Amino acid sequence: MSSGNLDFLTPLIRYKVQVLWVITSLLCIYFIFFTVKNAARSSYGFASYYTASNLLIEGESVADFYDDDWFSSKVEEHVPGVYEIYLVNMPTTSLLFLPIAGFDYKSAKLIWNIFNLVFLFVIVWFIINQMKFSDAWLPFVLLIFLSFQPIYANIFFGQVYIFIFCLLVLGWFALESGNEKLTGIIIGLVFILKTAGLFLFVLLIVQKKWKSLLWAFFIVAILFFVTLPFLKLDSWSAYTNRLFDYSSSPTLSVTAYQSVHSFFHHLFIFDKRWNPEPLIILPFIGKSLTIIFSILILIVTVISTYRYKKSDLAFGMFIIVGIILSPASIDYHYILLLIPILILLNWLRKNQSQLLWSVFIGSVILIAISFPYTSSKISSGIWSVFAYPKLYGALILWVLSLRVTYLFEISRT
Repeated sequence: MSSGNLDFLTPLIRYKVQVLWVITSLLCIYFIFFTVKNAARSSYGFASYYTASNLLIEGESVADFYDDDWFSSKVEEHVPGVYEIYLVNMPTTSLLFLPIAGFDYKSAKLIWNIFNLVFLFVIVWFIINQMKFSDAWLPFVLLIFLSFQPIYANIFFGQVYIFIFCLLVLGWFALESGNEKLTGIIIGLVFILKTAGLFLFVLLIVQKKWKSLLWAFFIVAILFFVTLPFLKLDSWSAYTNRLFDYSSSPTLSVTAYQSVHSFFHHLFIFDKRWNPEPLIILPFIGKSLTIIFSILILIVTVISTYRYKKSDLAFGMFIIVGIILSPASIDYHYILLLIPILILLNWLRKNQSQLLWSVFIGSVILIAISFPYTSSKISSGIWSVFAYPKLYGALILWVLSLRVTYLFEISRT
């Protein structure tokens, strides 16, 4: 191809920063429009949290939250027209929305979304300043955030993972700065409130961050015992029973769950209601591959973390592991993968490898795009292998993190 054929690209290359800012500005307008449109609408997710907090104020037994028929009837009372259950949220999750439980539903959801967006704005500003993104990197980073579908899913459903993401960003920087106390407090907090960051406890053990680990356990214990008088011990018993039952639920095989568990169960395990058309019916193979693959991913991550002392990349890898190995990971959980994405971006901007950049951009696109992977057209038979874009993107991101960790150690020796 002659250079003349590429002349039309010259202005784009010359004015790359301006082009990026134009695209970012357009996406920002859409983001504002989407947020305003969905800020107060009735939705699943938020309805569960909002109802739970109101029931707690009303003195209802938290153990009853795990009775789907009872809880869904209470949701109908508080948010008419929405069917929702409490599922496997911790009893302590009901504490999250106590400050806004006294408002009507639409006002409460509006307040919650405003709080999350303000917190997200502050954290993005913090990241940009700490990582010194400037010139073309600044609009590029904003572009990633504004085009990231999991953020939109959190806004639409009024979910809690923007809040959890912001807390984990603070935990990431606390770990990098050597502030073990703050690291432990944040990891303990996100775990006891939303069962997030479970595998970060493994990270603390592997890296021998004993002070952080003790603080994490301390926060979990304090919140458990302080809230026990009104949450009651039977709520934790009901939660544990529900958790064990749910881990083997056939609902987890649907493609809405972008996890290792869902992938293998969807391909090999038949269920008349939830998975009527698997690729091939081999339930033993499906269960075995889920266990083997999950253990393998965890072992490789632990070995890499133990051998190569790059704490930020290790933090990102354990975030990825937590998402893909959790059976119930849905699109809004994937907002947490912005952390390993930003960590890798920070390394790659100092690296000129076209291959690594191509792999990185490909993985981000797979996670960020809004793709109809729950459609019946691609969730049956052989087509279902195309129904896990976010899982594939996360796995590629994990492999890339391993490679970059190795390259970083090589560059130091």
